[in-house]
Formats: sequence, structure tokens, C-alpha cells
Amino acid sequence: MSGKFRAGLLGWPVSHSLSPVIHSLFLEYFGMEGSYGLFPVEPEKLTAFVHELAGREFTGLNVTVPHKIAAMKICDTLSPEAESAGAVNTLMFEQSCLRGYNTDIIGFRTMMLHLPPPFFVLGKGGAAAALSVALSSSDVIFLARGEGVPETNRPARATVVNATPLGWNDDDVFPFDIPKRWCFVDLNYNPRWNWRNGLLVPVVTGEKMLVEQAAESFRLWTGYTPDEKLKTGVLERIRKELYENKDNQ
Repeated sequence: MSGKFRAGLLGWPVSHSLSPVIHSLFLEYFGMEGSYGLFPVEPEKLTAFVHELAGREFTGLNVTVPHKIAAMKICDTLSPEAESAGAVNTLMFEQSCLRGYNTDIIGFRTMMLHLPPPFFVLGKGGAAAALSVALSSSDVIFLARGEGVPETNRPARATVVNATPLGWNDDDVFPFDIPKRWCFVDLNYNPRWNWRNGLLVPVVTGEKMLVEQAAESFRLWTGYTPDEKLKTGVLERIRKELYENKDNQ
């Protein structure tokens, strides 16, 4: 990386994001100067905004909902993972070239290591697209909103994955119940989500995936690789931030 680190998160909305905390801790650990901002951008303004930043010596951007699929279409080159997923969550500015990557995939793979297959994934957007690549060697069934787990396909153990924005609102209702002895993975990280907090099954939330994908983005942008000790410390910090914010609301 040449020049000062300048990056941020592109989405609509983004005010809830913990990414600035994560990247500030990475910068501090490696003794780097720089900034990581939040950029709320409406979908119709995405292309113009990215092109504007390209001329302002930005290092790169993370991309979240609803832009992951649209961002892929404005890239000059794509990593094999981004191409396979059909979605981009990390952009890198290199001179006149905009490169697209999907670091969600490595985040998902790390998060899913100890969870029981098959995986029933609710969602058809950019997060679900990355999951389709991350889980390519496992059984995975994608469900659209309104669908439930088929009565004819209910193994003793399995994992349901929420890959939709359901849960950002505290009172959202998930469209079906989770069978006993299954696990539930929520790729969001809203600790106030009432429905999730009432479940009687093991629940895994998206903070670990968030840190893992951020670490891979940081490596791509800077060449520095956050190690396990650093990532564990960052994970503890953002979980503390989540619950402190909960207590203050």
C-alpha cells in the first residue's frame, strides 16, 4: 500500500456498523495512520459515489447491503471468489483500476467450522451468494422468504442461517421456528432482537464473521495480516461495544 490509509464502509444504512472500531484497532496495532469512515449511499448514487472516491486517493471500501451485487458490476477486475459468488464486499483502488473481492467467504468458512450441516439459508442477496461459495463442500439449501424447512427434510441436527436484514429491527419476526437440537446463525449482530433472544436452540451471531472478513480486507489493502490474538481481542472489544450500546438505549 502506498500513501495514507483511507477506507470506509459503503451501504444504506451504515450507522449501526462496528467496522470503524475494528479497523481503528487494526491500524493502532500495526502503528499505522489513517481513517475509516461510514458512507451512507442510496442505491441509485452508488456508481457516481465510488468513481468520486477513486479520484480522492482512497485505499478501498467495504460494501454492505444493499450494494454487494451492484458493486460487482462496476469493478474492472474480480477475484475468483467474488466472481463465483456474484457479489463484492471489498473494493480496492489501484491507480485507474477498481478491483473487487469477496472476503465474506473466508469469514463464513471460519464461522461455520463447528456447526452441524446441512445448512438451511434464508436469503437470496449478496450474503447468501457468498455463503453458496463458502459452503460449496457441504449440504446447503437456500430458502426464499415465505418458505420454511420442508417437513420431508428435517435431520436430527442442522443449522439455519439468517442471511437477510431481518433482525436489525428489534421486533422483526423470523418466518419459521427452528427445530430442537438445531443451531441458528444470525449474520446480523443486533443483541436487542427479541425473536432471536427467545430461542431455545444454540445461537451464533455475526460478530466473528465480521472480524474475520475485516481482517482479510485489511490484509488486501495493506499487506498486514491480523493474527489470531489480535482478532480475538478485537472480537471481545466489539462485543463489549454491542452490549454497552444496548444498555444505553
